Amino acid sequence: MNVYLVHHTSVLSAEQDPERHLSESGRAECARLGGWLKANGVTPVRILHSEKQWSLESAERIAEAMGQADKTALAAYPCNTGHDVAPFIKEIEAADGDMMMVGHADFLIRTASKLLCGNEDANIVAFKPSWGTCFRLTRDGDNWALTSGWRQEHLAA
Repeated sequence: MNVYLVHHTSVLSAEQDPERHLSESGRAECARLGGWLKANGVTPVRILHSEKQWSLESAERIAEAMGQADKTALAAYPCNTGHDVAPFIKEIEAADGDMMMVGHADFLIRTASKLLCGNEDANIVAFKPSWGTCFRLTRDGDNWALTSGWRQEHLAA
């Protein structure tokens, strides 16, 4: 099983757009990442996102580029900065296939740390400075490993 942790793509500032839609570069980042994931056979059973506009829009655009627009869903629990990662980990454990979460760096970093070493404060991965970064964690039995990471500069090459 794989879990794909995707930091949302670039957004407009609150001054530019109070609803915080994706910027032009953010839309391009979604197309690049979604196209790359599709070309590499990534097929999650669900593509989750938070209620924030920029996470929803990132998830929808990435899923569309993957040809999997019907797989997106709002997470049934809070998954923003500071929220508990346990509900997402419980959903991963119950999943019947690969999962993807498109969201916020803090939540994704703590999820990766909890899965990889049991300590969500370990900060094993870093999503900055690149928006639209994706990490793949792979489970083998009871053990998780960080198996891949992609940043926008890798995808543009």
